Amino acid sequence: MFKPTRFISRKRSQRILLAATCIALASQVNFQTYTPGFILTLSVFLLPIFLYFNGDLNPIQLTSAIALASPIFRGVLLFISHDASWTNIAQFIVTDMAFYLCYGALYYLLYWRRGQRNNSSFFFIILLCDYLANLLEVSLLTGFSHYSYQLFQLLFITALIRSLTSCLLAFLYHYFTLMMRAENHEQRYYHFIWVASSVKSDVYFMQKNISEIENVMKNAYQLNQSLQDATSSPENQAMALSIARDVHEIKKDYQNVMRGLGDYFDDSQNGPMQLADILKVTLTYIRSAIREKHQDIIIDVHSDVDLVIPNHYYVVSILSNLIFNSVDALAGQPHGLIHVTVADNDTTILLNVSDNGSGISPETLALIFHPGFTTKFNEATGDVYRGIGLSHVQKIVQDIFNGHIQVSSVPHQETNFQVTLNKQRLSQEVSA
Repeated sequence: MFKPTRFISRKRSQRILLAATCIALASQVNFQTYTPGFILTLSVFLLPIFLYFNGDLNPIQLTSAIALASPIFRGVLLFISHDASWTNIAQFIVTDMAFYLCYGALYYLLYWRRGQRNNSSFFFIILLCDYLANLLEVSLLTGFSHYSYQLFQLLFITALIRSLTSCLLAFLYHYFTLMMRAENHEQRYYHFIWVASSVKSDVYFMQKNISEIENVMKNAYQLNQSLQDATSSPENQAMALSIARDVHEIKKDYQNVMRGLGDYFDDSQNGPMQLADILKVTLTYIRSAIREKHQDIIIDVHSDVDLVIPNHYYVVSILSNLIFNSVDALAGQPHGLIHVTVADNDTTILLNVSDNGSGISPETLALIFHPGFTTKFNEATGDVYRGIGLSHVQKIVQDIFNGHIQVSSVPHQETNFQVTLNKQRLSQEVSA
């Protein structure tokens, strides 16, 4: 059974006191029927809801507290208003207490102490408890006489309406909360995929840099040997050797970081993804970022490709970098529009990302795929914004998916990136 944390976190005595108080107040909304002293109240609508959301509480303790609070509260009000004699007030209090105690005992025996609980059995037990407890209360008021078929009909219809209403409210709240939790889980999963894509892209390029680090280390050792042969000063020889050792330590640190990140974001823990889901993950995150920045940008997506992609992290990186570039190009521009299209071209997949932003000048266009080139920096601090960048996107496209990337742009009008990916490489595991 669902138990919201805001109920569970309260101390038991506080929750029992809260239930008794609420039901005592709700019992004042009532109308009398059948026989003097027998009333139908709003409180019995609330009782099943309290029982449903406080499944850890012993129902006998809960209904005992209600049996004290509600009837006594009713008796005090009857006494103050002079609506009944002392004898009748005492009788009403006793019969009300009998109702709640009977209700709690039946609920405890028939439902609460059972190991398996579900919504359907909860409803039928609540219906039975309401019906039998009401029957006991009427019997006490009438001296166990004057039974009629109409009485049983009245009690059953009353119990049915109250049980249906109470359970409907409880179940609706239950499932609404589950839906909210599912949505939160989905958002966290999207965020994980996003972060994992960034990390795996960085790890991929760290692996590529290992060979360059090894070359630097090799050259430093060779320099040390050359300096020894040339009878160079001991200081220069020691410096060359120190450089080789430092680079070796950097290489080990790189490998430790890659090993740790690789284990945490192991592909075996995450199965392949449909291309439609990849687009959903990427666009959900980017649209959320656009809303936070209050930008006037619409992203239009069209895809007629149904493809399962094992290396989905790299596809997320390609898409996210290209789309975020378009978002940056639309900064401060009203009515920004980004078109994302994915098409099947027999042996290849064509991915296009275009925008109506500021465009790219011919001088910049010639440099955008060069490693280390960027036009993004913080004007206040001078810090360069870091990401995997277009040079890294190009490497992923070429090395992982055996494809290529092209760009065309008209300054102050539009920019279009076209990525061509090998379909076979997309559809199978590719080791980085």
